[in-house]
Parts: sequence; structure tokens; C-alpha cells
Amino acid sequence: MKNLKSHFIKISLFLIVALLFSSCSENPSITGYNLLNPLDSLVVKRFDSTNDSAFTYHKELIQKDVLGGTRRILVGKYGDLTASSLIRFIIGLSSEMKDAVKNSNLIVNSARIKLNPVYKFGDTTSNNFNLQVKEIYTYFDEYKFTIDSLKSGRYEIINENIVVRNIDDDTLYYSELKPEKVLNWFKLIAADSSKKLQGVLLEPDDFTNYIRGFASSNAYYVGDPIVLEVVVTYNNKTDSLKYFVDADLHVIEKTSEINFDQTKLVLQSGVKQKAFVFFDISSVPKNAIVNSAYLRLYPDTLESKYGTSYQDSLFVQYITDSTNISIDSAVTFVLTKTSSGYYEGQLNYFVQKWIDNNSNKGLLISIKDPDGGVEKFVFYGPQSAIYSKRPQLIIKYTYRK
Repeated sequence: MKNLKSHFIKISLFLIVALLFSSCSENPSITGYNLLNPLDSLVVKRFDSTNDSAFTYHKELIQKDVLGGTRRILVGKYGDLTASSLIRFIIGLSSEMKDAVKNSNLIVNSARIKLNPVYKFGDTTSNNFNLQVKEIYTYFDEYKFTIDSLKSGRYEIINENIVVRNIDDDTLYYSELKPEKVLNWFKLIAADSSKKLQGVLLEPDDFTNYIRGFASSNAYYVGDPIVLEVVVTYNNKTDSLKYFVDADLHVIEKTSEINFDQTKLVLQSGVKQKAFVFFDISSVPKNAIVNSAYLRLYPDTLESKYGTSYQDSLFVQYITDSTNISIDSAVTFVLTKTSSGYYEGQLNYFVQKWIDNNSNKGLLISIKDPDGGVEKFVFYGPQSAIYSKRPQLIIKYTYRK
């Protein structure tokens, strides 16, 4: 009886194990398939604006941006560009000096503006670079002044070059000024005149054929990058005076018309030329989840022109109004140059917003360093004859079929 009971237990255990193995041997995919509706399966796809022949459009524009607070001031001429700079110095006199000026007992022995060169653009092998310095007697706001302001006639700028000579040793640049002009500035201060010097305008002469950049008062520069140095004699003593900058800025005039050629996409710092770019992604489903989105721009290295130092990357911003080119400044992405030669950046967030909100108004592309120089970035445009180098938006996405 005992053996029979033991045998019954063994048979029961065998049946249980066999049943478990039988259950586990069922095809999991078949079981899962019975639970899911085949029409709800996930599909992973790739959108490529070039291969999918998506409509792409761009236009170029120059936006009026803040001119003050830049790390460099630019002066010079090259091609269709002319750069000029405005500087305002904080000029003060002691009571003793004011009395000496009033009594005609002060002599300006020498005066010069010292600048620190940090950048060149254009025909840098040429020695044809000379500054002109002109007096400004109207106050200017460095955060509102534009090239239109300079040409408006609203500012009293004396059309006389007060430079005696320029000295250029590459590491420093000096513009020596006419002593009698500086003495006249002091006379106006001593007399407490309502008309006082408000600044100076730095312009290139007619023979200058490249553009130079000088460290501005806003630059992270050891020492003072711009100084007005004056040596005076009064009351039988000689004194060396240094005056520093209150404000500086540069304005750049571009004489050629803006490019409307769809075969090229042109960005340029200095004049702050930007590009509006639109990609038609209507073929991407409305319920798509963006796994990745990349924008690629292919440079035309023969037409692009760069200075001696610049930031080799671009900004991409989200446009909220394509008519007025208004942007959402909360998020900005960067395109960097890859080892393959093209510029690329990830735009997952922007593309997902386009899909979720049905809000594709395009992108605004600009140079990351808009005022440090006058770099000209030329890219192949949406109608370029080289099809593979047109602006390219690549989206990998998932959607529920």
C-alpha cells in the first residue's frame, strides 16, 4: 500500500511538470498577436527632404539687432562692405587743469587713440589700411544706433579727419590726433559749454582694402583695450592723462542687394544677414513620435569667406510668425561642422512641436557670432544643381498604423 501511494505521488508530479512545459512551449508571438489588433502595430519610418523631394524654400533677410555690447569694433572696407565705429570717451579735467585752460596756460603736447587689433578680413596681405577719426557732437545711444542713424543727418559729425598719422605694429594700433582739436575739447569742458564732444567716428580712408577688428570695451581683455592718451603741460609741469571708454559700437554698410537666389543660402555676420528656411513635412503623420531629427547644410567652400578668427557654427531658431519672422527665443539649437564637411544639428524638439501643434512656420538660421566679424557663409540652396547638397532635413519617426 505504501509503494502504491508513493507511485501515485510520482505520477501526479510528472503530470504537473508536463503540463507546465506544455504551456511554456506555446509560441509567445502567436499568443501576443492574439491580444493585439494588427491594425495598431507600430511603424518606424524615415523622412528625408532630399530623397522624398519635399518642397523646400528659403529667403534671406537682415534684422535690426542690438549694436552695442559687442566684443569687437570693426573698421575698414572690403568688397561690398564698409565698417565704421563710434567711440565715446569719459573725458574729465581737474579744477587746476580747468583753470589752466581758462587762463590759456595748458598745452596739449600729444594725443592718440590706442587700439588692440584682434581680427582681419579681406586682403590681409595688403598694407593699405588707414583710419580716419572725426568728431561727434551729438549724443548717441549705442543700443539704438544703426547704419541708418549714421546716414540720417541727425548727428553732428564734423567732416574733418583729425588724424596726424597712424602707427601700426600689428600688436597695437595708434591714431595720433591733432593737438589743437583735443585742446578745444578741453576748452569746452572748462567753459561748461552745452556743446561738448560726444565721441569720435572711426572710418577707413579711400585706399583701405580690408577690415580690421579691435577689442572693444566689452571684451574680456587684459587691461583697457581702447584708451585715449593725452600728454599736457600746465603750471610748469607735464602730465600724462588716460581716458577710457564709456560706449563703443560698429555699423556696417552693405552696398550690394540681398540674395534671392534659391541655388544659394548666404549668411553673413556684421550685417547680420540671416536665412528663413521652410521644409514641407506634411507627409509625416500627425500622430508621429519623433525619434530623431537632423538638419544638414552643405557649404560652398569656394564662395564662403572667413576672417582670421571666428566661431564656425550656426544658430537655428523656431519661427512663430513667418510673415514678420518672429521667433521663440526660449530654445536655440546649434549646427556644428562635422568631419564630413557639412553642418549638422539635432532639431527633435522643433519638429515634434510642428507635428503636435500643426505649427510649421519654418526656421531662422544665423551665424553664432553675429558681430565679431564679417564672415560670409555660403551654402547650397534648395534649388542647387547639386541635388545631394541641398538643405536636408532628416526625420526618423514612429507612428501607430
